[in-house]
Amino acid sequence: MICNKCGAKVPEVSKYCMFCGSRVSNINYYDNSNDTSLRTIYTDFDFDDDGINKNKRTAGLFGIFLGGLGVHRFYLGYTGIGVLQIIVSLLTCFVGGSIWGFIEGLCILCDTAITEDANGNPLV
Repeated sequence: MICNKCGAKVPEVSKYCMFCGSRVSNINYYDNSNDTSLRTIYTDFDFDDDGINKNKRTAGLFGIFLGGLGVHRFYLGYTGIGVLQIIVSLLTCFVGGSIWGFIEGLCILCDTAITEDANGNPLV
């Protein structure tokens, strides 16, 4: 198989290109040009990165206004901490979780705490 990112030959059993490190997988699809036989193409995928950079202002405002529900953490992909914020909010009648979310929202807006999403993409 051939890596679409760097063009190197990759063994059929490999999941990653040994030269550029991109993930390689096969996709089955129907080609409508000549016949309807099942063909296989190989493309590289980065399953962790959806290519969408998250907005810093959106995450910060979610933290300030909806921080007790962990909405800003879910938005950035940190689902575990988001669930923990919901639990803390329920145990403290939304006081503890709201203060926690408010402080994190301010830190996001000031670039002091959370500067990237769960996939490592920088906030824009």
